[in-house]
Amino acid sequence: MAKFEKGKRFLKDHYLATSSVIFKQFKWGAVLFFLGLVLVYAAFKMEPSLSQEWVLLLGLILVGVGFLMAMMAQVRMLISRILRFWLDK
Repeated sequence: MAKFEKGKRFLKDHYLATSSVIFKQFKWGAVLFFLGLVLVYAAFKMEPSLSQEWVLLLGLILVGVGFLMAMMAQVRMLISRILRFWLDK
């Protein structure tokens, strides 16, 4: 039972974080996403080679990680707003 309460408290603290903390997560996700896009664009401007493939792979990984980070921050913000609405009543 203590583990359940500990986990419940962790989730509550995680989702009731301040907007600035959640926005920082979103900001880093967006930065990684756009950095990945820049690398993908740069890879298409390179001559076909193995290094082009590595740059493209790195760019696609950064796009994916950045997208996931930003979307997780959006979901966290949505859940946070719903919880604040329910808990304030």
